[in-house]
Amino acid sequence: MNQLSRASKSCSCSCFTVTKRLFSLSIPFERQSRPRAPAAQSLATQSLDIPVSFFPDAAPRQKSKQFFFNQKGKYQPPSAQQPTQKARASFEQLQKKLWRHLKSTWLLSHGAPSLPIQELAKDLNLDLETLGHLCHTFAKQGGLSGGYDVYWDWDALATAYDDHVKFRQIVLVTFIKWAGKYSPPSSNPYSFSRPDRTLSTLYHLSRLTDHRYPGQLYPDAREQKRKLILHVGPTNSGKTYRALMALSQARTGVYAGPLRLLAHEVFSRFNSGSLSPDGKPRACNLITGEEKKIVDPLAGLSSCTVEMFPIGKKFDVGVIDEIQMLGDEQRGTAWTNALIASQCDELHLCGEESIVSLVTSIAKELGDEVIVHRYERLSPLKVSQKSLGSDLSKISRGDCLVTFSRNNIFAFKRLVEDKTGLRVAVAYGGLPPEVREEQARAFNAGEYDVLVASDAVGMGLNLKIRRIVFETLTKFDGKAEVSLSMPQIKQIAGRAGRYGVHSETSSSSNAASGPDVGDSSREGFGEATTLDEADMDLLRRAIKHPVIQVNKAILEPPQETLRDIYHLLPSTLPLSKLTAITLALVRTSENYLSPRSLAPPELTDALEKIQPLTFQEKLTFAHAPVNNRDPIAVGALVGFADRFARGDNIVIEEWSEEIGLEDLLRDLKDADDALVKFGSKPRPMTTQHQLAKLEIFHRCLTLYLWLSYRLPLAFTDYDNAVKKRKEVEKVIEKVLSSMRFERLTREERRKKGLLAKEQFEKDIALLGEGGAKMGGAEIVALA
Repeated sequence: MNQLSRASKSCSCSCFTVTKRLFSLSIPFERQSRPRAPAAQSLATQSLDIPVSFFPDAAPRQKSKQFFFNQKGKYQPPSAQQPTQKARASFEQLQKKLWRHLKSTWLLSHGAPSLPIQELAKDLNLDLETLGHLCHTFAKQGGLSGGYDVYWDWDALATAYDDHVKFRQIVLVTFIKWAGKYSPPSSNPYSFSRPDRTLSTLYHLSRLTDHRYPGQLYPDAREQKRKLILHVGPTNSGKTYRALMALSQARTGVYAGPLRLLAHEVFSRFNSGSLSPDGKPRACNLITGEEKKIVDPLAGLSSCTVEMFPIGKKFDVGVIDEIQMLGDEQRGTAWTNALIASQCDELHLCGEESIVSLVTSIAKELGDEVIVHRYERLSPLKVSQKSLGSDLSKISRGDCLVTFSRNNIFAFKRLVEDKTGLRVAVAYGGLPPEVREEQARAFNAGEYDVLVASDAVGMGLNLKIRRIVFETLTKFDGKAEVSLSMPQIKQIAGRAGRYGVHSETSSSSNAASGPDVGDSSREGFGEATTLDEADMDLLRRAIKHPVIQVNKAILEPPQETLRDIYHLLPSTLPLSKLTAITLALVRTSENYLSPRSLAPPELTDALEKIQPLTFQEKLTFAHAPVNNRDPIAVGALVGFADRFARGDNIVIEEWSEEIGLEDLLRDLKDADDALVKFGSKPRPMTTQHQLAKLEIFHRCLTLYLWLSYRLPLAFTDYDNAVKKRKEVEKVIEKVLSSMRFERLTREERRKKGLLAKEQFEKDIALLGEGGAKMGGAEIVALA
């Protein structure tokens, strides 16, 4: 390195000369004397298409092949499991593909870098000449010179053999790690030499994207000797109740649930005393993304959603519900961060058996103790011998009919009422959580006899369901009718037979909605069946199906990492490209997996058009809780961001008049008055459209409340937003009682879904063209 230092100090030495001298030095690397051979199962040699850019905005994940796995699913090196001749040939194909890629992309061609390397230099703002020679040396040391002076992750390359995008990204990550060793910052205060900018950028990128040890980001949590107590079992096993009992006996503690209504339920039950061993109320505060209720600033207990887990605060006991959600693509990072960073002496994790192996591995990595408590169902679940035979008159009190079409929910509501004379409540994902909770309360209290629901019934409500009846076991996913997954079927079927609620001798006493408490004293039973006989075989197989393991915890890069990379790379780089680069370069250990994206590209692209917004403000809007498949909510968010950038103060009364909410509420009130005075009923199609618009406006108001906690100086009308949202919820409950639709067949659902998909794509195109101006009448037009 003295030779390099002398070269760097020479004023007459060009960047090209420095780079040539750098590459001529003998620098030690992690050398592999014999590369591991994860031979493939009949890998076919395929030509490699070279992309223009390394960082596509959305690279679809493909199913990876498995190579040389034993019965336990772990890789066996050649020394432990001798490869066959066919396997050796497959490994040779893997090497040939790597060499072909290195030669076509990373080697200089007639002294010039390839097009992908030119794009890489442009994206990362690197000197092309320096980068080109660095890539050339990387290709040579990576295998083209006959040896391996670069450490290759052969397992990762093998699993990405058929996924060209992933294969290229693995090579790129290896290059960043390799290049990061060339130029550590000088620690000599007397050195006047400036490090090469390209080498320095690669060095910092290598370290910023190294997330193999996420626990090190939280030193306070690592100083504690934490005890992780796993409560695992099926639905209706009392696992969450046991964890809440431990929380109730702690001086300080926190409950974190997946839904706002669950956090609110725990909050209410602690303050009422129904979760205390002695029956006395305990002060408990509520913290969710949209509201805070501080009963006592000095209260020892808190209830929150997982995203709002107070990571920087110490507790005696913590409870994280539905811990298997840490493998969820959209929200898993919140569970992973809470697991890694929480400062709880005892951390109770409630979920399915599928999570035990992964949590145990993470705990070993973090140095925490693990205790596993396993539970069985408190009331047995059985599958009926036969279906209802498409006869809705067989629906009885305590049944829940599950269907997956919004139209069918209201069609079955009316059909069941006509066939049986029973009163029917509804619950589906599009309903506001407060309305769902009210419908569940009325069903549990006996005000309704039957519940018609979507798959939203699978989590969040402790319902007094005696029997689950599946209308179908298929669901339109936007492209085709697909079968529900086995875990989905088991989760929904498991809602039948709440412990002590539907025993053969039980009374009609209420069971509160809320977590899986299972605190009744009498054994009951649950039953699952289907409406049509053709679905019974799949239901039986699903109930008997073994648990599917969760093998990876989703982990996003921290916002601090994104901010540091933003300052490192060109300031003109779009947010969507910045997040794509970060996710492409990030390195994780075998326990973790980066998500496919950090924010919808349509949203980040629309935010780029809004000026002026700081990088942190863009991140705040990009992480707002909107469904990226809902162009209305995305449009409202972009409209809020545009008005925020202009410095406008959004007053709820003015905003609700502008978007048409006040006109809709007045129309519904007039219709309700007419119904009382003259007995007339609104037209069904008008009611359907009105309900959809009410749900849209409710989501917009919830979004406003979320923003008011993060940007309080701009979104100041919090109290009026709360009042308006409650008013909308009450109107939705009234509208629900007058819904009437025709049942759709599977083919009709498919056609309707395709039309909805086409309209969604048009809405997204509209958002991309003028999304920055949305927030007023345009939202109504999309609705």
